Amino acid sequence: MKQIENINIKEFTSILSNYIKSTSKKMVKTTNMVMDLDFANWMSGMGRDKKWFRTEVKFDGNSYIFTEKEITDEKFISILNDALAISGVRGRVVYDVCGDGYWLPKTYYFKSLEIFTKPCKEFISLVKYVDKNANFTIGDTDVFRVSICGKRDSHSDTGRYNYLCYNNTMCATILKTIRENKATRDIVKVSVEDYIDRGDEGDYRCAMYQESEWYGHRGNKLIVKIETPKGKKKLYREYYN
Repeated sequence: MKQIENINIKEFTSILSNYIKSTSKKMVKTTNMVMDLDFANWMSGMGRDKKWFRTEVKFDGNSYIFTEKEITDEKFISILNDALAISGVRGRVVYDVCGDGYWLPKTYYFKSLEIFTKPCKEFISLVKYVDKNANFTIGDTDVFRVSICGKRDSHSDTGRYNYLCYNNTMCATILKTIRENKATRDIVKVSVEDYIDRGDEGDYRCAMYQESEWYGHRGNKLIVKIETPKGKKKLYREYYN
């Protein structure tokens, strides 16, 4: 692996944007992808004597090392967002934030960079129909499912995000269900709600008691309701990708 030291941030951002663009061209037509990208800040010492001594970013067969000034997680997230904007590729930076900014300062933790191709045509048809008939816009990444690993009451994402916008079978099913059940004057209501599935309830309770890890899923589900003009419920469906 080739090592490149202390290049300026503008040049580094440009290299990242080119890497994002070239990677996106290798993707299949309708999918999302977590990019091969490693980021780390190295420290020396222990406790109060701990000091930063370098930032290292690895991608595309190169290791970019910064020793003059630390690139924090928050700064790296900003760099990636700039690189995405320059590349013109659809994507998002996945990160965690600890602290509320009031009682505790906000601390950012970079997790991954995810890029997307265009959604499937069935999702586009569903979005257009819902936007027209329910006055609601479904974003490309609004409805998703991801594996999680937890301990006690906290958890973190462990798998790839699966999005409704690439699930052509489910999108077609949702649109077909609405059309088959909606009369001319009926009202369609669509919403997105988050959920968490902690897996088998017995395994979860056992893990909580033993303070061991538990596994499950979380995400956002799509809720579809159809009502008559007088408010009578005709249909209620929850869709988990």
